[in-house]
Amino acid sequence: MRIETFSALLSGLILTACGGVGTAGPSNPSNPAILCTQPTPVDLAVGETRIIDVLNESSCITVAGGGAEREYLVALYSAAGLASSNGVSGPIGLRTGLTPSAAAASQSGAAAVDFGDPITIPALTPRPPSSADEFHRMLRVRERTLAQSPLAALNAAADRMAALRDVPVVGERDTFNVCATTSCTSFNQVTATVRTVGRHAVIYVDDTLPPFTDQLQLADLQQLTTLFDDYLFPLDTTAFGRESDINGDERIAILITDQVNSIITDCSDGRIVGFFFGGDLLPGFSGSNAREVFYTFAPVPSAGNCPAVSRATALRALPSVLIHELQHMISFNQRALVRPGNSEALWLDEGLSHYAEELGFRGIPDERCPNSGTCFSEFMSGNLLNAFEYLIDPPPTHLIAPESSGGSLAQRGAAWLFVTWLSDHFAADTLFGTQLTRSLVQTTAVGAQNVAAVTGVPFATLAGEWHLANYLENLDGFPQQGRLRYRSFDLRGTYGRNFPQIFDRPYPLVPSVTSGSITLTGTLAGGSAGHLRVVVPAGANGITLRANGATDVARINAALDPRFAVVRIR
Repeated sequence: MRIETFSALLSGLILTACGGVGTAGPSNPSNPAILCTQPTPVDLAVGETRIIDVLNESSCITVAGGGAEREYLVALYSAAGLASSNGVSGPIGLRTGLTPSAAAASQSGAAAVDFGDPITIPALTPRPPSSADEFHRMLRVRERTLAQSPLAALNAAADRMAALRDVPVVGERDTFNVCATTSCTSFNQVTATVRTVGRHAVIYVDDTLPPFTDQLQLADLQQLTTLFDDYLFPLDTTAFGRESDINGDERIAILITDQVNSIITDCSDGRIVGFFFGGDLLPGFSGSNAREVFYTFAPVPSAGNCPAVSRATALRALPSVLIHELQHMISFNQRALVRPGNSEALWLDEGLSHYAEELGFRGIPDERCPNSGTCFSEFMSGNLLNAFEYLIDPPPTHLIAPESSGGSLAQRGAAWLFVTWLSDHFAADTLFGTQLTRSLVQTTAVGAQNVAAVTGVPFATLAGEWHLANYLENLDGFPQQGRLRYRSFDLRGTYGRNFPQIFDRPYPLVPSVTSGSITLTGTLAGGSAGHLRVVVPAGANGITLRANGATDVARINAALDPRFAVVRIR
């Protein structure tokens, strides 16, 4: 993934001019206009938080001042948790100004706020999902349809009656149907030979791989098999539950084939490294391989716009791919076969699979990750890069990703951060999070409803606290307690230690800051937030903030369920 270079001032919000405070009566959700003349006062102790519903409580707030300078972090966020085909998004504006004293207000006859002149900074454009992202989304969407089909219920009954069959042996040949295109509506048949057999995995290698001096060796395949048996399989099945065994051989097939490389012919925006498809667990589905199987790319020479895949590249990539895809396999079993008719929301399913990668770092000793030097590098690099891309510019990137979207790297970063944060605060075992993750997978609840049921906290509250934590994480001088932080590792320190060698700033989330008047506008996506640091000068009465939609007198799209999350930093 490429790392873009951005100005340190970027917040993802464009600053524009607007007029004074509205003069009509109190807020009314049925009225599309902004009607707020009595801001809700917010006076907090350091570390204290408050969440205000913009539509049903107040669209404007005043953070209090005092004898000494005070600083607050304000997140204007979407609490919308319901996933939809196209997702939820809409224009937002956030205006601030110094709050006049009571004496000044009584003299003028109105509590007018001077919003001042605007400052304009550019906004980022979210990078669209790649062809590989779209391919993985397509698989999950197809699985949702399959989970609701009669095939799933029939196969669930058949799986419970499956008898143990012969375990494949080294040298045995078999055939597989492999997706031929990114739509997976047609298949190429691959003949492959068993190269290794483990306690939980059987590795097949395509018999017709192109001649290439850098192919995987038998020792590489044995290393991958033992890693899967000793760590990847136990970590995933402990965290999420058991996979199915529809062909009764008590093994998962791993097929290494250049047919995976060929699904995408233009690798300019990424390539497919490996995947799982739930159709393979439904023998009645056309193209099903009627077994548990993962497909992975193979080392190949360069071709067209796709660079070569070296042996070293494959060895570094495959462990994280397998532990990621195994969560999808387990989820499909638990939701479509054990509990027929159900599948997880795409954003949370991906968040859990990226969390599975994190488990690889937590549960595997470094000596078992020789191809990357450390297991942190092998299993966490992708998550940290995705999260960085999200935190640079959160507002226009969905946490609650649209079902029709492939799930960009930034969206995946958001989902991983959210699941990691949940595990940090709602799992008895904060190292592996097993209590939380098993509860999220082994249920019929989905998405935000699932999260709220497992944690016992409304999603709207969780989202607000998470957005605050994304900036307050290990912030100098801020008390690291409660849920306004990450407990599992030092996210801020990790980025800082890799600046400027990998990342172009010490920490990606750099909110705009004001000590008086500023006006911000932009686009807010479902589940995401825009951040603003508000510094109230010593002796000032306070600073008023007002949220609006497309214009300074329009409400924010109600489907966003907009809210303020406020915390006093100092």
